[in-house]
Amino acid sequence: MKTFLFINIIITALNTFILIYAYSLKFFPKKWRKKIKQDTLVGLAIIFFTMLSMFVWIIYFYYKLFDPLKITIEMIT
Repeated sequence: MKTFLFINIIITALNTFILIYAYSLKFFPKKWRKKIKQDTLVGLAIIFFTMLSMFVWIIYFYYKLFDPLKITIEMIT
Protein backbone atom coordinates (compact mmCIF):
# COMPACT_ATOMS: atom_id res chain seq x y z
CA MET A 1 0.00 0.00 0.00
CA LYS A 2 2.93 2.32 0.70
CA THR A 3 4.32 1.65 -2.76
CA PHE A 4 0.98 2.47 -4.34
CA LEU A 5 0.84 5.71 -2.33
CA PHE A 6 4.32 6.58 -3.64
CA ILE A 7 3.16 5.91 -7.22
CA ASN A 8 0.10 8.14 -6.62
CA ILE A 9 2.31 10.96 -5.37
CA ILE A 10 4.60 10.65 -8.40
CA ILE A 11 1.67 10.75 -10.84
CA THR A 12 0.19 13.77 -9.02
CA ALA A 13 3.56 15.55 -9.09
CA LEU A 14 3.85 14.91 -12.83
CA ASN A 15 0.32 16.22 -13.30
CA THR A 16 1.20 19.36 -11.32
CA PHE A 17 4.33 19.84 -13.43
CA ILE A 18 2.29 19.59 -16.65
CA LEU A 19 -0.23 22.13 -15.32
CA ILE A 20 2.54 24.58 -14.41
CA TYR A 21 4.18 24.06 -17.80
CA ALA A 22 0.86 24.69 -19.58
CA TYR A 23 0.38 27.89 -17.61
CA SER A 24 3.89 29.05 -18.47
CA LEU A 25 3.48 28.41 -22.22
CA LYS A 26 2.01 31.86 -22.72
CA PHE A 27 5.29 33.42 -21.50
CA PHE A 28 7.28 31.89 -24.36
CA PRO A 29 7.58 33.83 -27.63
CA LYS A 30 4.83 33.16 -30.16
CA LYS A 31 7.42 32.40 -32.83
CA TRP A 32 8.83 29.58 -30.71
CA ARG A 33 5.36 28.23 -29.85
CA LYS A 34 4.41 28.11 -33.56
CA LYS A 35 7.66 26.32 -34.32
CA ILE A 36 7.20 23.67 -31.62
CA LYS A 37 3.37 23.33 -31.92
CA GLN A 38 2.80 21.52 -28.64
CA ASP A 39 -0.26 23.34 -27.30
CA THR A 40 -2.56 20.49 -28.36
CA LEU A 41 -0.20 17.86 -26.98
CA VAL A 42 0.00 19.66 -23.63
CA GLY A 43 -3.79 19.93 -23.51
CA LEU A 44 -4.20 16.21 -24.15
CA ALA A 45 -1.52 15.40 -21.56
CA ILE A 46 -3.40 17.50 -18.99
CA ILE A 47 -6.65 15.66 -19.70
CA PHE A 48 -5.21 12.16 -19.55
CA PHE A 49 -2.82 12.68 -16.63
CA THR A 50 -5.58 14.33 -14.62
CA MET A 51 -7.87 11.37 -15.33
CA LEU A 52 -5.12 8.92 -14.43
CA SER A 53 -4.35 10.81 -11.24
CA MET A 54 -8.01 10.86 -10.27
CA PHE A 55 -8.45 7.13 -10.85
CA VAL A 56 -5.35 6.09 -8.91
CA TRP A 57 -6.38 8.24 -5.93
CA ILE A 58 -9.92 6.80 -6.03
CA ILE A 59 -8.51 3.26 -6.07
CA TYR A 60 -6.09 4.08 -3.26
CA PHE A 61 -8.74 5.58 -0.98
CA TYR A 62 -11.21 2.79 -1.81
CA TYR A 63 -8.80 0.17 -0.55
CA LYS A 64 -7.65 2.38 2.32
CA LEU A 65 -11.21 2.95 3.56
CA PHE A 66 -12.84 -0.42 2.90
CA ASP A 67 -9.98 -2.77 3.75
CA PRO A 68 -10.46 -2.32 7.54
CA LEU A 69 -14.17 -2.96 7.01
CA LYS A 70 -13.33 -6.30 5.37
CA ILE A 71 -11.14 -7.28 8.34
CA THR A 72 -13.89 -6.34 10.81
CA ILE A 73 -16.47 -8.39 8.92
CA GLU A 74 -14.14 -11.38 8.90
CA MET A 75 -13.64 -11.03 12.67
CA ILE A 76 -17.40 -10.94 13.30
CA THR A 77 -18.19 -14.03 11.21
